[in-house]
Amino acid sequence: MQIYGSKKGQGKQKQPVIAPDSAHSKTFISIMYGLGEGEIAGLANGYKSVYLEDTPLQNDNGEFNFPNVKVDFRTGTNNQEYIDGFPDVASETAVNVELKHGTPFVKAFNNLDLDALRVRLKWGALRSQNLENGDVSGVKIDYAIDVKTDNGGWVEALNTSINAKTSDAYERSHRIDLPKARIGWQLRVRRITPNSTSDFVSDKMYVSAITEVIDLKLRYPNTALLGLRYDAESFSNIAKMSARCKGLIIKVPTNYDTVTRTYTGMWDGQFKMAYSNNPAWVYYDLCTAERYGLGGRLTGSMIDKWSLYRLAQYCDEMVDDGMGGTEPRFTVNVYIQSLS
Repeated sequence: MQIYGSKKGQGKQKQPVIAPDSAHSKTFISIMYGLGEGEIAGLANGYKSVYLEDTPLQNDNGEFNFPNVKVDFRTGTNNQEYIDGFPDVASETAVNVELKHGTPFVKAFNNLDLDALRVRLKWGALRSQNLENGDVSGVKIDYAIDVKTDNGGWVEALNTSINAKTSDAYERSHRIDLPKARIGWQLRVRRITPNSTSDFVSDKMYVSAITEVIDLKLRYPNTALLGLRYDAESFSNIAKMSARCKGLIIKVPTNYDTVTRTYTGMWDGQFKMAYSNNPAWVYYDLCTAERYGLGGRLTGSMIDKWSLYRLAQYCDEMVDDGMGGTEPRFTVNVYIQSLS
């Protein structure tokens, strides 16, 4: 008699289930740059003339080299429109304080011009591990933000929660609108859910920063502006920005073509406004401009414009550039940043 059988196999060990991350931080950098005194002629070659870390915003086909980029530009006229997306003046103060149950974070503000406070919260890895089967899941944390106006009582402005599983740090911001005040406000951030004492639960919560917000739509007249918004993940830090611009629109003779650098007929002594890098007319502008030049002390009648006219023609004469072509005898392209 034959007996058939097999050795009992080892039972398969259950693999723990790790939940996928369910919350991801998305941070954008929004910066308004003052490029210089206006009105300027514009960017030298559109947004291809704007660089982030030496890489142009746009390639030769007009496509953006960075994801999720928004950009806007103003030449710096006296009545220019504000740039949309920059509706406030904000000042952020780093806090970086861990928020614990029963010990709220409280801060006072006495700038009566404030319209709102932006509270930036941060969590470390949010995860809870089941001791029996090793499964990893998320964590829920309830929290609230209160405001006290003048010497009144606390008023709850926000009561919400985070219910997520994350492997890395996660950030979230809340805007808290402020009522009118005579003295000021106090802000209180409360953690409602008790902190876990288990080594298998990660649920730390922090008040990362507080931003004071004044709602304004500023036009910044007579200032050339560049507004940029881009994904913070594109760079390790705030990107270095540079731009090539055609500079100030200045007074030039009415018979002068600034593109061809030619003078037609007799000059009647009158001026028009145009972009030019002819040294003679840049000099005349610096002498007569009231806002940024010597116009408060000098007038046009105090300057020999007829001699400047002859000098300007000399500067515009085309000469050999040493590479088989020609170029104007003299040009001036300077970025003046301070008074001397």
